[in-house]
Amino acid sequence: MTSKRRIDRLLFVFNAGSGSFNAFLDSARKLLQIKGCTLCTITHGLAGEKSEWKECKEEIGVPVDYVHKDEITPALARVLGEGDANLPCVVAEAGGELILLLGPDVLDRCKGSVADLKGRLSIFSAMKGLELPQSGVE
Repeated sequence: MTSKRRIDRLLFVFNAGSGSFNAFLDSARKLLQIKGCTLCTITHGLAGEKSEWKECKEEIGVPVDYVHKDEITPALARVLGEGDANLPCVVAEAGGELILLLGPDVLDRCKGSVADLKGRLSIFSAMKGLELPQSGVE
């Protein structure tokens, strides 16, 4: 039996631009209930990162980096493909390899729930032969 590869880092790739103006626009969308970035809706509220998400992030046990669509590196673009079809998403980094973990369809099904996101991170990691430190056996 092959052992699962441990995830070193998670990249949360938002379907939103970087900078304070884009953060304002996304907050306005949330306030007006206009569909914005589903990943932003799970992790951030009007006042920044949600406290429930901050706690979850600590429990996950690996660094979580935020990447906006105007900050995508060439290596990340190769994993995501052309255009915004795979945004927003969560990408795992394991042993220097980038693996698309959760796509926009899966994030939509989280319906804004941090607990749902955490569960899907564990399930989809296992399905791809990966593990998060918190879900592994110590």
